[in-house]
Amino acid sequence: MVKFSLIIIHLFYGFFQALYILYINDKPKKRYIKNWSKRLLSILKIHLEINQDLNKLLSNKHFLIVSNHISWLDIFLINSIVPISFLSKGDVASWPLIGKLTKCADTIYIKRGNKKSLSMASNQIEKKLNKMDSVYFFPEGFATDGSRLLPFKSNFFQTAINCNINILPLSIRYTSDGKFTSAPSYAGDISLAQSMWALIKVKNLTAHISVLPVVSNKKNRKVVANEAHQKIYKALEQFK
Repeated sequence: MVKFSLIIIHLFYGFFQALYILYINDKPKKRYIKNWSKRLLSILKIHLEINQDLNKLLSNKHFLIVSNHISWLDIFLINSIVPISFLSKGDVASWPLIGKLTKCADTIYIKRGNKKSLSMASNQIEKKLNKMDSVYFFPEGFATDGSRLLPFKSNFFQTAINCNINILPLSIRYTSDGKFTSAPSYAGDISLAQSMWALIKVKNLTAHISVLPVVSNKKNRKVVANEAHQKIYKALEQFK
């Protein structure tokens, strides 16, 4: 219960800070997002392992970044290393507390199945890429329990081709005591409260991020999406 109370306090703290952070310039905003995300991982006692210095890599290059998707926690894992704009489903914006935090992080929202929303999101992604900012999205379109990789939707890969930006694939997996765990999963009918409770109960949780070889944009979007999928699939299969 102590950990749960700390999470709620941290979420409320983040919510009220976000009301202010929304109106300040980019650099202190990113510093706040990074520190808040690191503190969340600390409260949840999540150890983070990554095979490469992502912060250093993105300090002088920008990419369209893609990965598999397991949990709402995935976003905060990345933001604890380097704050990045994410593409997210539209209803996240209305989530209690977390919704305001995602707005603070310059999240791009999309309504699934809405062509106008798809076009608007693509335009927002391209604007950021053209401003030399990296953008991150989950091409599966849905979260899984981490035991499989869904086919990739190729639509947003076109933004990288249009902006002449390469794609950086990452793989994410979670282990507990060194073994695979689906505890962080936010898939199917699992509620946010249930997901948080599962995270509180699991012991010795480690999040593993692998930065994989870059995928060139010099192909059509379906080929690019397939290459990124294959790299992530192979990385995840190595640990089974």
